[in-house]
Amino acid sequence: MSGPRPSILTNMAFRQSRTWTDAATSICRGDETPDELCPLRQALRLFRLRRKFDAVVTMGPRPSLAYGLLCAVLRIPSKQILTEVFLDAARPDSLGWRLKTALFRLVARRALGILTNSSAEVALIARRFGLPESRLRFVPMHTTIAEPQTVAENDGTVLSIGRTLRDLDALVAAARRVAAPFVVVAGTADRLPEPLPANVRVLRDVPLAESHALLRRAAVVAIPLLPTERSTGQVVLFEAMALGKPVVATRAVGTADYVRDGENGLLVEPGDAAALADAIQRLLRNPELARRLAATSLEDCRTRWLPDVHAQAKLAAIRGLWLQAQPEAAPA
Repeated sequence: MSGPRPSILTNMAFRQSRTWTDAATSICRGDETPDELCPLRQALRLFRLRRKFDAVVTMGPRPSLAYGLLCAVLRIPSKQILTEVFLDAARPDSLGWRLKTALFRLVARRALGILTNSSAEVALIARRFGLPESRLRFVPMHTTIAEPQTVAENDGTVLSIGRTLRDLDALVAAARRVAAPFVVVAGTADRLPEPLPANVRVLRDVPLAESHALLRRAAVVAIPLLPTERSTGQVVLFEAMALGKPVVATRAVGTADYVRDGENGLLVEPGDAAALADAIQRLLRNPELARRLAATSLEDCRTRWLPDVHAQAKLAAIRGLWLQAQPEAAPA
């Protein structure tokens, strides 16, 4: 990137990328992570240091809202760029939902812009917050597996991991059609249809190391998603791909940018349990197809979806939003 670059303050602890840590200053001290700090504490740290920086990149809805509102109340420019501000479609007619949306709209309109995890979210968030699409940028996600490589281990299981907006009804209905063991890793409060078929085993809130062990043993990874405007499912998608596991996913906001149907995975339509079952069975019955899809997705993780590649794209997007906000905006 030639030309002026903004100095960046952030609440992120993106230590996987030297490109990012060299370009941005985090409020996380030592080995701290944002999860260890309450949203208000993150907002206060950002607020105290903001004067020294050109852009304040906030990750997560609560810290982003807390910092943005603090600046708004004090009538101070936030210099904010929001990331991972998910669209929440739950109870859209409730007073709480309308208030939350109004507060985010206020913060977003005072910000330099928003970064999204999917291309479809650009239009969706722009419409929700009343912003021009030029104030948003799509930055592709990255794998969190440090060394992507094929894991040959395979115990024949179909694995589904995730708590956010998973279509567990379609998954269980698909399991009834497939003669293979299913392992479903869900949240404590997630509801599954009863009675469960004999080939379905449910685990609740397992540690990260155990979920990775399950991924390493799986034959197929299924990511059934509910139809929603929110981008979700990418973390387990990239983990599975980086371990050389074939993936079947719902065609949704969170998967459309990353899964190329028939090339690096299989896509099925939302709520179609029969299609989900057929896709899973295709991979179980055709090891060559499973290997081909997994090999392509692994190569994607080694080239397209590395942390440094993500960091370069994020920094370019931040620079573009910052330049665009200058009184005499230069071409980004």
